[in-house]
Parts: sequence; structure tokens; C-alpha cells
Amino acid sequence: MIKRALAAALLLAAPSFAGEKMTVKDAGGFDPAGRTVEFPDRFGWTSYEASFAFSLGDDRTLENSSRLDLIIHRRGGGKWKYSCRASSEELSARVVPLGGRVSVIAECRVRPKAFAKAVDLDADDVGAPVFVFEAVLEGGQVRAGGQRGLRFRPDSPVASLDLNPYASSPDAAGLALVFRNE
Repeated sequence: MIKRALAAALLLAAPSFAGEKMTVKDAGGFDPAGRTVEFPDRFGWTSYEASFAFSLGDDRTLENSSRLDLIIHRRGGGKWKYSCRASSEELSARVVPLGGRVSVIAECRVRPKAFAKAVDLDADDVGAPVFVFEAVLEGGQVRAGGQRGLRFRPDSPVASLDLNPYASSPDAAGLALVFRNE
């Protein structure tokens, strides 16, 4: 029994998908529950689109060709677009085997000057925003996971009174804004 469990754990830990190019796309709105409900309304965000194209190396890190593209749709028809690339070190990922699936949790560190445009604030006031996007590999398929949204790094203070309530989450690893597909 122990040998079987160990063998299964080793198989799951092996990066059998290493080097394989995968893409997952997702689109939707924002979580309507809790303290996050005001964020999209306050900044005029109506919906989002995300595309995560990635491949992993044998060491479970993103290959340089990996990228996360995000589009935020705004009231009045405007859009804010942002891309993170592993080659520029803005994009990193954690690879977590969970049972019969593998979770790839990407973190896109957004330049404050770029994010300031999305929220109509000064770059010095927005702290260090991070978009989080999870891809789940299961049964040879890839799909969007449950961790999708925005958080602020706790090591960079948010000066804006408009953003501060979202950045001061009791759980520093928690998402300030949750994306949900429709």
C-alpha cells in the first residue's frame, strides 16, 4: 500500500507536461460577494478577459515564452490591456500537484505606472499590484482554476485611500478582487 502511494506521488511529481505549450482562456465578471464588490464599480471595470499561454521546464518553472495577457473592459467601451512575460521576469508560477491534477498558479507583477492607468490614480499611490491566474491540468486537459484575481504585495504600501481597503486584507495572500467566469 505504501509503495503504491509513493509510486503515485512520484508520478504526479514528475513534470510529464514539461515543454508542452498550453493555453487557457477565461472571461467574465467580478465576484459579487464581500468587500470586493465595490472595487470594479469604483474604477469603472465591467469585465475581464485573460489568456495564459505557458510551458514548463523540467524544473517546474515557466519557460521564457510563457505569457499572461489581461484585458479589463471599462464602462463606456474603453479597455485596459496588460501582458506579463516570463522572459522579463514579471511572470512567475508555482506548480502544485493536487491528487490527480496539477495546479499552475501564475503571478503577474504589474508595473505601478501601468496599473495606475487602469484605476485612474497616481503611480506612487497604487503599491505593487499582482494579478493571479490559476491553470489546472487534469486528464490531459487545461482549464482555468479557482484562483483568479488581483492582490497587492504587502511589502509595498498602498497610499491611495481608494485602494487601501483592498490592500489591507486580513490575509496578506488573499485576493483583493476575485475574477469569476460567467
